[in-house]
Amino acid sequence: MLSDLYPPFLGGVETHVKSLSKQLSERGHEVNVCTIGQRNLPAYEEENGVKVYRLEGLFQKIPFLYRDPTRKGHPPIRDWLISKKLARIIEQEGSDIIHAHGWMVYSALPLKKGFKIPLVYTAHGYRLFCPKMTLMKENAICDNPLTRECIPCMRRDYGLLRALFTYAGVRASKNKLRSVDKFIAVSNFVKDAYEKHLGVRDAKIETIPNFYDPNTDEGRVKLENLPDDFVLFVGQLMYHKGVDVLIKAYHELNTKTKLLIIGVDHPDYRYEGTENVLIVRNAPHPVVMGAMSKCRFLVVPSICAESASTVAREAMSQRKAVIASDIGGLKEAVVDGETGILVPPGNADKLSEALSYLLGRPEIASKMGQNGYGRFMENYTSDVVVPKIIEVYDSLAKKQIG
Repeated sequence: MLSDLYPPFLGGVETHVKSLSKQLSERGHEVNVCTIGQRNLPAYEEENGVKVYRLEGLFQKIPFLYRDPTRKGHPPIRDWLISKKLARIIEQEGSDIIHAHGWMVYSALPLKKGFKIPLVYTAHGYRLFCPKMTLMKENAICDNPLTRECIPCMRRDYGLLRALFTYAGVRASKNKLRSVDKFIAVSNFVKDAYEKHLGVRDAKIETIPNFYDPNTDEGRVKLENLPDDFVLFVGQLMYHKGVDVLIKAYHELNTKTKLLIIGVDHPDYRYEGTENVLIVRNAPHPVVMGAMSKCRFLVVPSICAESASTVAREAMSQRKAVIASDIGGLKEAVVDGETGILVPPGNADKLSEALSYLLGRPEIASKMGQNGYGRFMENYTSDVVVPKIIEVYDSLAKKQIG
């Protein structure tokens, strides 16, 4: 299992890889996670039967590649030292499948031929053909990614050197991805994007959504001084996640219900809380779920085309309605009028109307939450999703033997 970052780092991909690894281990599979090493974290540890290897590569020593020095993941290009270390672990552990979840796939691609091991890639987002990873250009979905227009698009957030390096790496590696044996898309929107922009054939990609296992949060933690009545946002504290739009929409309301924002800090953005807008930074997942279980409902106001929404599914597992932007994979996670409300992305007025509607009709919000729970149990539990992933492994292993 390859992941650019891994817990204790926070994020949807990191959480998914850890949960999937644990579920596979519990089902009798031997799981080895390989991720990029970070300062103050052990180079090797075992947790829940899963072996975790943290590998130090070449590129983490180059400062300009990382805007956030505390999150040095894999670069958008092969790291020869990482490839060498992966080869040693694959040989040592006798691995049968490589399952990658980020740019670390670039260091695994050269190993396929020598080891003759099937390679699976889960497309959590668009990073293999959109260097900025948002599939957005000027607040709209980009319909022509991986062109020279990426550089000015990335420059403001990345800086020129990092923008050039990232664009060049993703573009140079595009054709090498043909040797991936199977792509797993986390939503139909992502599947369509990979077929369109990466040229992945329909037979080589299938949609399997991410799952949430409520049993992983038995040690749920309550936030101190949590308000009695609040609406919840969970996500990165960045503009493209719609934080600015949400705060603006909330301020249009006449309500005593508070807005609680739980997010991962980003060095380029800074949000300050007020008496009614409470901001909690970098909270661990059990804290997030403690707040999720108590909130009125969840709001996912993303401006970007979310590939899917782990937090929406987590809210559904807690019988909470979800207000979300009508864009990307969010349209598949939330059924408008049934499990929540979809609103135009970036439209503070429409978002404010949706907030007001559910705040004033708690019985409807409750019914939507119950509907969402039913949808969650049918589609997004580990018992539903993990066997589908194992089926992918088994089919590739049989082909390899054949």
